[in-house]
Formats: sequence, structure tokens, C-alpha cells
Amino acid sequence: MKKLYSIKNITALESHVETGLLGRIANAEKIFYELYKEHPILCVRSPGRAEIIGNHTDYNNGYALAAAISRSIVALYSPRTDGMVTIASDAFKANKNTFSLKELVKEPKNHWVNYVRGVLHELQQAGIALQGANVYLSSNLPSSGGVSSSAALELAIAEGFLALANTNKSALEKAMLCKRAENGEFVGTPCGLLDQASIALGKEHSLVFIDFLATAISPATTKIISADKTLLGYSFVIAVDKQVKRNLGETGYPARRKMCEESLPIISKLLGREISSLREVSVPEFLSFKTKLSEEGRQVLTMRVEHIVLENQRVLDSVKAIDTGNATWFGELLTQSGESALTLYGLDEKTPELTRLVAMQRDRKDVVGIRNMGGGFSAITLALLKTSDLEEFTKSVKEQYQEEFGKALEFIDFVATDGAGVLA
Repeated sequence: MKKLYSIKNITALESHVETGLLGRIANAEKIFYELYKEHPILCVRSPGRAEIIGNHTDYNNGYALAAAISRSIVALYSPRTDGMVTIASDAFKANKNTFSLKELVKEPKNHWVNYVRGVLHELQQAGIALQGANVYLSSNLPSSGGVSSSAALELAIAEGFLALANTNKSALEKAMLCKRAENGEFVGTPCGLLDQASIALGKEHSLVFIDFLATAISPATTKIISADKTLLGYSFVIAVDKQVKRNLGETGYPARRKMCEESLPIISKLLGREISSLREVSVPEFLSFKTKLSEEGRQVLTMRVEHIVLENQRVLDSVKAIDTGNATWFGELLTQSGESALTLYGLDEKTPELTRLVAMQRDRKDVVGIRNMGGGFSAITLALLKTSDLEEFTKSVKEQYQEEFGKALEFIDFVATDGAGVLA
């Protein structure tokens, strides 16, 4: 079987996109051969994503800014003719899991394989004739949440099996397909479109602006925001405690989504007009009924709504800050977002590590902006600072966190990269 990707091209990609990519692929090829006694023909890179700003706005038809990052899942493939799929991952001790494309059922023990099966189910539901494959996954994404390793896995599977089927779909179509897979019976997580869209649509040195309001012709509207000039000399860095693990379907995520939905008829009555999502509520409108809403014994609901309404405005203001080259304003918006997510949306519930991780960075003079990142209920943050301060920042925060919690932090400084795709 002829190899469909070039080490030469990957070397060029590594030099400006993801350090160490070539070595990871070479090591994955060796393991692939050990597992399957043949060489892979197809290589997919599916990055993690950073939610820059726009926290829990996706399922409220709101706005977000995100980026595909320079950490990824590498997926290697060889085709099979028997309709079977065998898959292994270095994140799960490379144990092989084999199943038939004709009998896709939920796996009771190896939960991660259900993401794979869910995507394959959605591809078949879309009328795509899939062929079997041997697959090996190699990841340098932390699995504790925040950079969306699950959505990266979904896109890695979608890209690979679509390529083997010689079928093309748009980036947004692939994102929607993978979202359905995660929402569906195999996984059952009520996530929005943010994670999959960020990974599918990512562009190098740019942020992805997503308007999640569906139209007659598209499930969302996207725009690429060049951040080169505004963020020249600045770096994003993610801090994550990998020992704090959570699953969105088992946390307060569904409860918060439900509360947002339950607020709509109440707010419609207060406004005297029907609304279908919180993105239809402006900041002045919210302030006009905030006191009355809270006085009616709905204090928690009021807090949740306030976060979403103001967060949508912060995203729109962030686009303006980047367009006008105002990194200081942009950083202030990031910090406001983080404070709102914790104090109003309660995303550090039962997670004292997140509370402190945000606070210890917010108090530093070298931090331009700091916020939690991801769905919450895990210890992961996103900071913006001058690149010249990066080394001292990571050293100092790591030492302080170790002293307080006795655990090590992992730091991910990244550049924005292209989204998931087959490496040629």
C-alpha cells in the first residue's frame, strides 16, 4: 500500500507549527508496525483547542473566540477489507480494541472508544460507505479537560475515515458531525459546538470567531481573526493540573445548561417579547430586569444569566480590541471573563485548585489577562503575558502551586495552528 503522506512535508510543518511533530510520527509508525505488522498509509493531525474567550456561550447561541493549538493527536491509518476496525492509543496503554462497522454498540469498559464509535455511526448515518481500518493514536494533549482532547479524537477519526472513503466534507460539516457524535447515544455529553468547530476551523496565527446562531444555510457563522500584530511579543500559556479530572456529563455542566434554558420563558415575560436564547438579551436589557429577577427567589439563575449575557459582549469587545491592536484591553476582558465564570457561573464548584490557580496568577504584575479555560470543574487556566516574562512566570507559578497543593502543574505555551486535517 502506498504511503499518502510525506516526511519531508511534515518536517516543514514541524518547523513553524508544532515542535517535535516529526519525532512523534516516527515513533507512532514504529508502534503501528508492532501492532499491525504493516505500515500506515495515512496520517492525520488533529490539534487541541484553546477557548480564548466565550465561556459556555456556544449552547446559548452566543459568540466565542478560540484557536487550534500546537499540541495534537496524531492518527495513523491502514485500510482493511473485512469491515472491521482495530484501534489503539498511547493514552490508554496501546491496548487494541476491535469491532465491526456493521455492529456499532456502546462499549461498557473502554469509554474512550465510544467517541470513535459515535463518529463512525454519524458518518454512516450521513450515507458514507466506510471501510475498515487499523488505527493508532498518539497524543500529547492533557486528558484532564480544557484543551478538548475528546473533540480532537473525534476530528482525528472523522478526517481519517473520510479520507479512506475518498469523501470530502466542509470543516463546519465535520464539526457538526462530531458534535452529534458526542451528544448522541454513544457518549451522551450535551456539549455545544465550540470544541469541534475550533479544531475543525483553526488557522495558523489566527483566532476563530464563532457566532453560534444557526441560520437557514449554516449551523454557525465563522470568521478568521488575524492576531499577529496585536499579540506580537505576547504569549498565551495554559496551566493545567492533570490530576484534577472531570467528565462534562458527570459535572454541573448539564445543570447550568438546563438553567439557561429554563430562564428563557421567565425573561421573555419580563421583556414582553419572546426570546429563544440568551444571546438575544442585551446588557442594558439584563440590567433593567436583574433586580426583579433576583428578588423573585432566583438568585442563582440570575447569576448564570448575567455571566452569559456579559460574556457575549466581552467576546464582541475582544474582537474590537484585537482589531485596534489593544492588547491591554484584550487582557482586561480575559480577566473579567475568568472572574465571571467563577463567581457567577460557579465553574470552580468543588474544585479549590481552580479557584487558587486563577487567583495566584491574577495577582501577578506580569499577567496581562487570566481566566479559567474549558467547561470548568477542572484546574486549567489561560494566561496572556509578554513572551519575555514566560520563563519566570511558569517557574514561579509552578513553585507556588506545588507548595500549596503538593502537585505539579503542566504548562502549555502555544501558537495558533491550522485545524484538523490529513497530512500530505
